[in-house]
Amino acid sequence: MIRFSCIGKEPEAEKKEGDGNMKKILVILLSLMLVCGCAFAEESAGEDAVSSATLKIDKLPKAEAQDNGILVVYFSPDDTTRAAAYAIAAGLNADLFEIEAEEPYTKDDLNYYDSKARSMQEMRDGNARPVIAALPEDLSRYDTILLGYPIWGGQAPKIMLTFMENVDLSGKTVIPFCTSNSSAFGSSDKDLKKQAGDSVSWKKGTRIRKGATAEEIIEMAGDLLNQEE
Repeated sequence: MIRFSCIGKEPEAEKKEGDGNMKKILVILLSLMLVCGCAFAEESAGEDAVSSATLKIDKLPKAEAQDNGILVVYFSPDDTTRAAAYAIAAGLNADLFEIEAEEPYTKDDLNYYDSKARSMQEMRDGNARPVIAALPEDLSRYDTILLGYPIWGGQAPKIMLTFMENVDLSGKTVIPFCTSNSSAFGSSDKDLKKQAGDSVSWKKGTRIRKGATAEEIIEMAGDLLNQEE
């Protein structure tokens, strides 16, 4: 059974005007922490925003809902795609929603060199639909969804299809992005786009390369958002 959870609630009418400024400050701080954290990591340990957990993401402050109609949805069994998603959300003042598997993936599950690993078995099974712990309760306030995932066997993980099959994105614009060490974006979103159908405006996606800094990721997100029809 799939459970549902709210992303955020509508702001109360009586909130003070200063709340808006506080939101902006939190987003700016988040962006600066991502950029500075990545720069320090690259200098000290050769790590980056995409392939490492040096940003200590879970400890970063979360900005309140921005009400600008943009949501970053991502699946990240490790910190790779999560780091990219946080950078994008900070750069676009967007909300975040993480797709989490009801049965979390272990390190062994993600051993792509082991054909018996859970992740590899799922990718070979056309009917595999890993259960999601919770889905967003209401996406009506969002017009644009940036959809992030790691590349598994050249494709988006099957849990992304679980999401697409259980969430109504009709009338929305969807922009996919992926993270990988070497695999290209390619046709990784093919099945996701097919599931979305004609009611969704599906935009061209991109791969966030290994070694990308938070600043580069934020710039890339802006380019994705402003791409022509």
